Amino acid sequence: MNIIRSSAIALACLAAIGSAHALTPAEIDTARSNGSLKEVYVSGASALRLALGGYMQELAEPTTFDVFYFGTTGADHRAYSFKLNKQVGSWAAGTPVLVVKRDKGGSSQGVTPLVKVNDPVVAGVDGNGAGQQHMLVSAASCIANVVAGVAINSPSTDVQKPGFFCSSLQQRFAHAGLSDVEPKLLQETVNGGTNLNVSSLNAAGFVQNVFGVAVNKTLYLALQKAQGLVSASATTIDEDASKQPSIPAGFVRGALTGQISGNLSTKKGWNLLIPSSVDAAVDSKQVNVCRRANGSGTQAASNVYFAANPCAGGAAFIPSANTQVGGVNGTVGQVILATGRTGYFEGSSTGQVESCLGTTAEGVSAYALGVIGRENNPLANGGDKGYRFVKLSGVAPERANVIDTSYDFAFESTMQWSTLSANAPAADVAAFLTDVRNNMGKASVLSKLDPDLQAGLVALPSTYTGAWALQTPEVKAFSAHAARTSGNSCTPVRMFK
Repeated sequence: MNIIRSSAIALACLAAIGSAHALTPAEIDTARSNGSLKEVYVSGASALRLALGGYMQELAEPTTFDVFYFGTTGADHRAYSFKLNKQVGSWAAGTPVLVVKRDKGGSSQGVTPLVKVNDPVVAGVDGNGAGQQHMLVSAASCIANVVAGVAINSPSTDVQKPGFFCSSLQQRFAHAGLSDVEPKLLQETVNGGTNLNVSSLNAAGFVQNVFGVAVNKTLYLALQKAQGLVSASATTIDEDASKQPSIPAGFVRGALTGQISGNLSTKKGWNLLIPSSVDAAVDSKQVNVCRRANGSGTQAASNVYFAANPCAGGAAFIPSANTQVGGVNGTVGQVILATGRTGYFEGSSTGQVESCLGTTAEGVSAYALGVIGRENNPLANGGDKGYRFVKLSGVAPERANVIDTSYDFAFESTMQWSTLSANAPAADVAAFLTDVRNNMGKASVLSKLDPDLQAGLVALPSTYTGAWALQTPEVKAFSAHAARTSGNSCTPVRMFK
């Protein structure tokens, strides 16, 4: 992709797009100046970034919808501008709206800064009550996505196709936060929390977020060969769903907690899954984990699901030190390598974990696994991010399997905002946020989203009335009739509707 950074060309591209179409940076500046622009800042759960973007697209007049990335990848910050296609709260149809989403730091950034309102402002420091760093969307900060001299993706028809790239940050409050799990769980020590009181938050669940175990393509092919899904002579992976390999949940648990490692005389590494007939060097293959940092909701969900932590007593399973030393067989600062014992990478966003798997590990022909929200598609928009999802103990991470409870690596995601006067959202913003939380996770909305987004989201049983068996085909296709107890991720999934 060729990004033209000449201001003259960028301005020409903006002019060519025209005000009759997308809500461009120049138009955002104008609306901001005349007071008509409604700006909403959301932080937290990167696993929910596409769900938020998908619902913003549902609220938009199609020809006004624009997507903004921070840098060229949008790994840490994204934004969506549009004019409302209907009245939402007190905002009339046609109102220009800018929703800025911070992914960096994960779910804890959708909780902690909302309750730490008494901390002093520290410029450039994230997580203080007086603000976080959010992307600045303006004509001065953002340039058009240009290919061969022509601006593309403005207006955008896909939340994963940016029309603009932005380069500046600003310090400010988030109006609301998103988290993959309930706010209290993010305050547990294992998840990087400090046991802050979250009772001041207006928090509620709105959707079930599906997680999957992903591996880089080199490991995917080796697993396919080991499980007889492709020929031993195959040089490329088979993308057919029937050829999707599986990893036992117990192996993943061992890898995440540092109990599985490569290059040991005890041979308890990848050789437990892959025979030497497939890979003669399998005993020396390092067990690499591309994981989210503490504070991530994805990591908190992994701690609960794979280590019953903090549910079964905490430090006996995944101690917080595991984030640095890589478990009992790791060493400080160990990196992703093809050979060795264990290597742990920590990413502050989903995009960084994707890059760890598909670029870092894949680039050195290593074997690596990680946990990623299932709404992410490694083949989105005709690309290839270098990783694939695998089955977990024989069950594919698919929405239908969550609905029938054969796959239960899914947790209730929440949206919250402060009720404290220091940083509670204004009434009109709160009304907009309430609409988003009440509707973003319903089957009627999920059924209209991009198929990639649909794969990782399941409507909660609370979003419909009556028995699941009596619902319409649409509701049954996108809604669960089982869930954990709301607000308590440590409880098991139980079918009750």
